Amino acid sequence: MPANSCVFGLDAGATQTRLCAHSLAEKPDLKLFGSAANVFRQGESQAAEILSCLINEALEKLPKADLLAIHAGVAGASAPSTQKALADRIRSLVAGNDSLQISISHDGVTAIEGALGGEGGLLFIAGTGSGVMARTEKNHPQIDHVGGWGYLIGDEGSGYSIGRRGMAAVGHAFDGGPATTLTDLTRDRLNIHDRYSLLNNISSPDWKFQHVAPLVLEAANDADAVALSIVHNETALLARQSEWLLKKHPDLSPRFTITGGLSNHEFYVASMCKAMKRVWPAANYTPPTGTPLEGAVRIAMRLVTGFGAPQ
Repeated sequence: MPANSCVFGLDAGATQTRLCAHSLAEKPDLKLFGSAANVFRQGESQAAEILSCLINEALEKLPKADLLAIHAGVAGASAPSTQKALADRIRSLVAGNDSLQISISHDGVTAIEGALGGEGGLLFIAGTGSGVMARTEKNHPQIDHVGGWGYLIGDEGSGYSIGRRGMAAVGHAFDGGPATTLTDLTRDRLNIHDRYSLLNNISSPDWKFQHVAPLVLEAANDADAVALSIVHNETALLARQSEWLLKKHPDLSPRFTITGGLSNHEFYVASMCKAMKRVWPAANYTPPTGTPLEGAVRIAMRLVTGFGAPQ
């Protein structure tokens, strides 16, 4: 294999697109950042343009590179037809040779590939939204997922759901319901001190329920009964979804990890671990092994070695 051989991995989400040019000769990686690329928000053509611009920028910085494979995890790219359309469009815009391999997946696939280090197990995605993913350990691994239905009908255990229930608890306390320290926290941090300020805040187009979730976790960590009930109920609902994956994949490696903003809160992780002990007693929690960008590079390497991208 030529000394200048490399692969590109891309992680394209709602905030930004990241690229890693990984050398097969163990040279330092090149990392670049570009605009967000989300198929749902921008459409296939614009998402492909953003990815292609970043790829071509990397090629300009590595003029002697022999690019063998590209894998991109793209938000909103779940459908096979969308993945093919993106790959075809990128190929037409990138100055690569005919043998260049290009594959596209949903960004959750690169997330689980990075988080589990290419091994089997479960991944809980717990950010603004939520979902659960499974990866088998075969040479041709399968990726499966449940949840991820959005805030209208799902996203149990997410920042949005926990924050919404936290604000509901504050409203109930104003009405004479169970007392909670969330009323003090939202008064001091968010200037919500009565029914009218609460309604005014949550009616604002800039309001984000997920920003209340850290306050709920803080109150729960301080043993507030209302906040404890919210966190434990929400994590139990998210953990329960893993049962559906375990029924389909009974030989899954007994390990799980958590990514997303809520994974940075120790109390949330502890609550998820407690909920999972009831669902899957044999499983152990391990922190994420790597990032989605590292997962994209790993999948690109699989293309080179002939194993192909996880399905």
